Amino acid sequence: MTAWVQNKMVGKAILAYIVIFILNFVSFIAPQRFFDYLIPLLLVILPLFAGVRINFSLSGKDFLAGLIVSLAILLPYGLSQIYFGRIFVMPAIAIAAFQLLVISIPEEIFFRGFLQESIGNNKTGILITSLLFSLAHLPVFLFYNDIYALLTFFPSIVNGFLYMKTSNIMPCVMFHFLSNILWIGLR
Repeated sequence: MTAWVQNKMVGKAILAYIVIFILNFVSFIAPQRFFDYLIPLLLVILPLFAGVRINFSLSGKDFLAGLIVSLAILLPYGLSQIYFGRIFVMPAIAIAAFQLLVISIPEEIFFRGFLQESIGNNKTGILITSLLFSLAHLPVFLFYNDIYALLTFFPSIVNGFLYMKTSNIMPCVMFHFLSNILWIGLR
């Protein structure tokens, strides 16, 4: 890929991120239910309009990578939380489906398949994309005083490395989905 094409793709990715970032803030200032679906829809459509091909393949090797990384990171965390008195309650199927279809898949298409691929599928790209991912959660921190929203930087780093190693968003979707289910289910 020539430097000109690469710079043009980075510009499109950053412009798309700015649109999402602004809409995300607007959704907290003027909460309307359609934002719950508009933003995920844009997370999928904007990369397509930019001409990016997203690799979401059901490779057995990549599935195993996502499963191993998810278990290695989430199982010790979940068990430590249970040890310290929290309980895990499996979220309802509707909540799990929402997390998969409206949160995990669109966010991974946009942040890994589009932003990280455009910025660079390398360590610098992972750091920049993870910072942008964390900043996208800034309204949750500002409007609900939820400091944990900013800690999304760390699972984003994990997803960045998964994507860098596989160039497939499927293992990233798996880790993202399981992380969200664990976070929601712990009480």
